Amino acid sequence: MIWTREAEEVVNKVPFFVRRRARLEVEKEAARQGSDQVLLKHVIDCRQKFLSGKQSDSKGFQIETCFGSSGCPNRANGSEELAGDLEKMLLSRDIAGFLKGRTSGELKIHHELRICFSDCPNACSRPQIADIGIIGAVRPRVVDTCCTGCSTCLPACAEDAIHVGAGAAVAIIDASKCVMCGKCIDTCPSGAIEEAEKGWRILAGGKLGRHPQLGKEMEGIYSKDEAQEIVQRCLDIYFAHNIGGERLGAILNRIGYDQVRSSALPEPT
Repeated sequence: MIWTREAEEVVNKVPFFVRRRARLEVEKEAARQGSDQVLLKHVIDCRQKFLSGKQSDSKGFQIETCFGSSGCPNRANGSEELAGDLEKMLLSRDIAGFLKGRTSGELKIHHELRICFSDCPNACSRPQIADIGIIGAVRPRVVDTCCTGCSTCLPACAEDAIHVGAGAAVAIIDASKCVMCGKCIDTCPSGAIEEAEKGWRILAGGKLGRHPQLGKEMEGIYSKDEAQEIVQRCLDIYFAHNIGGERLGAILNRIGYDQVRSSALPEPT
């Protein structure tokens, strides 16, 4: 949708971590008013709705994705399929109805459960501050018999996690430094660095507000099915322990993050 200069100038003053969401909401408002162009009026109308605190059309959650699908060269894993499946899962749980029973008045943006995807470790979409952050990851490994010791992979690794051994002249990957972006795999001319595992890193409990915190990472790389299972477990915890519409991070701070990894749901507090 085309934006006028005046509308762009105003929305660009919105804090970066909610700017993309704000743009989407303004475009929805413009479409509701039958316009194919975003005007300053649409931004003002959307701002007034936000300031009033009314989110009558809220689903109770937001699933946000990054720009990876638009051709980003850093993409490690595509989020479209998993994001679609998670949206169906969240809709089936009627989170909006649940939150309305835990809060007073209209639902507000800060009540919504947020799941944020980033298709690579650059994390442009800020998954670290979402209730559940999901980051695309590829774990590399070196096939010794193919490595020529050309060192092409060294400048490709921004983490300085690859070294070429002086004796065997074979690339060595330091797993403690590797963020699993997959750049070394793309760069290797001989195919000596290959994909050992591809999936998702998952963080839980991130939030902003009065007591901001980064999400804590669940160690490992998870497949699509495993990621769905972890999100399902987070939802079970969220429904069982939510007090007054609080964020997932507040709940996990109270009952412990190990509950996300456990298959047994603890008794409500």
